[in-house]
Amino acid sequence: MTWLRRFKPALYLLGLGLFVGSLVGATALMAGNNTTAPTKSAAPTAPVKAAGPVVMGTVDSDPPPVAYGLPPVLQSGTVAKVFVKDGETIKAGEPLYSFDTSIQSRDLERATIAIQQADNEVARAKEGKLQHEKKVAVLVQAVEAAQQKVTTAASLYNLVKKNIEDGLKNSGTMLSTEQLAEKLSKNPDLFRANSDYVDALTARDRLQAELDLVKATNVQLLIRQAEIAVDQAKAERDKAQTALDLCTVIAKTDGMVEQVKISPGATLGISTRDPALWLVPAGTRVVRAEVEADFAHRIGPDLIDKDVAILDHTDPSLTYVGKVLRVGGTFLPKRSESLLQSDTRVLEVLVVVSDPSPAGKPPLRVGQRVRVNLGR
Repeated sequence: MTWLRRFKPALYLLGLGLFVGSLVGATALMAGNNTTAPTKSAAPTAPVKAAGPVVMGTVDSDPPPVAYGLPPVLQSGTVAKVFVKDGETIKAGEPLYSFDTSIQSRDLERATIAIQQADNEVARAKEGKLQHEKKVAVLVQAVEAAQQKVTTAASLYNLVKKNIEDGLKNSGTMLSTEQLAEKLSKNPDLFRANSDYVDALTARDRLQAELDLVKATNVQLLIRQAEIAVDQAKAERDKAQTALDLCTVIAKTDGMVEQVKISPGATLGISTRDPALWLVPAGTRVVRAEVEADFAHRIGPDLIDKDVAILDHTDPSLTYVGKVLRVGGTFLPKRSESLLQSDTRVLEVLVVVSDPSPAGKPPLRVGQRVRVNLGR
């Protein structure tokens, strides 16, 4: 143990030296790490406010993207032609794709023929009106003639009767009233004259009844019914034309075509899930921020028109500027592209992106997930 006592001071000196050397090395290492390298100039960014809640959101277009598929007039259809390609910019009213229209063209032809038939019925009804007027005129003349026959038959009856009575008086035959009536009833000439009068009266009454019936017929109503049939046929023709037109799907708004999934010969039906193509409307880009219930108490109407920071979800150093346009007033399920509806309910805050493609930064794209700092 004597040798240990002799070297003990040397051991203390060696430990002290190692401690001082460690301190000097650590100081040099920290100095090297704190050296700032020159940085490149970056595009202006929005100030990130640490005080506000940071929520998830999705970049969207306003109005949102449109999924085009089967026209509502078709249960199924075969694509005849595709007019656009992925990434093509189009204007509202331009055709996107069309379906085979063999059946719709035949329906239009049938509807056109139905209009012609209805027009013929109108012409027939109008001709019937002219014939009706002529028939009334003829019947009026027939009634007048029949009335003249009645008058003539009555005059003949009275003349025959008077001649018989005068003949009896001239012969000096005195007859009572009853005897005179019996004598007249047995006279064949008077009987024939009375018969002719009754026949003439009956013929006049029959013609008068026929005239009254013809006059009571509303011929104009028949014409109106035929004209209504024409209007109905024209409506069917317009319907067939609309169905034919809808077989060519046109763009409802300006925008860019995305993901064309069809080609000529493809068949679409009501059970087809995938859209024929997506159209992203041109114009404003917005972010639909999703505020969950935990942060809802920190969101109020005073946030409207305030600037907020939008951060890329995968790279928070990429920031963009937005302005709050609207704060939702109802908790609704999250917007979802999947078939399953989300159970999570959020308040939606609509943020208008000031510049979705700033210099020196990648553009914000529709459907991109981002974070929104709603600091106040």
